[in-house]
Amino acid sequence: MRTIIVDDEKQIRDGLKILLSSIDDIQIVGEASNIKEAIEKINELKPDLVLLDIQIKDKTGFDMLDELTSHSFKLIFITAFNEYAIKAFKYNAFDYLLKPIDPDELNNTIERLKEQSSFDSRKQMEVFKENKELNRIVIKTTEQIYVLDLEEIVHCRADQGYTHFYTKNRKHILSSKTLKEYNEMLPKEKFIRVHQSHLVNWEYVSSYEKKGELILKNSERIPVSVRRRHIVAELLN
Repeated sequence: MRTIIVDDEKQIRDGLKILLSSIDDIQIVGEASNIKEAIEKINELKPDLVLLDIQIKDKTGFDMLDELTSHSFKLIFITAFNEYAIKAFKYNAFDYLLKPIDPDELNNTIERLKEQSSFDSRKQMEVFKENKELNRIVIKTTEQIYVLDLEEIVHCRADQGYTHFYTKNRKHILSSKTLKEYNEMLPKEKFIRVHQSHLVNWEYVSSYEKKGELILKNSERIPVSVRRRHIVAELLN
């Protein structure tokens, strides 16, 4: 999980980095000491997880969340104040840890978070395998749960650990699951992986340029990787 630490005390940030370094699958990609810097880092780095202090100089972690236009990361509050717990969970926090941080408590929280993420992915893949007639998919973001008919999905684009969904009515949904996971879930007869970063609903393909681009019915252009061009060419024959 790509992780950002937001705390105005360097000593706390350094301590968290040491604790997290011993936990598998955690990658510290950034840190911030104030709200402005935190928002910039989150928008740039698109983390899977944010460890967020509540009192940050003259603002709060809640202020940061309110200023973000949208986000799809998991959230763990780290604070010395226990009176904000109820408010924290209203912001969809996964957990609320009190300083000084107990290493075992932090490790247990991260493990539960990883188990939940893994369970959500497995559960949806099992549903698709058991019911081949299923024609809808559930996409969860931090703000909403979408139920999409597969025929609504035009294409999907990978963005590091995230997946952007683009629909026929031009709705844009950002999921925290990877394109690889969706490639395994979605039916192969409809959705073709034409590039490491692109999964296309074949019903929306208008034409193919042999230089390596698919032209969709909405005029979007999707690159086709060199090693997948023969697959696309065979499908069009």
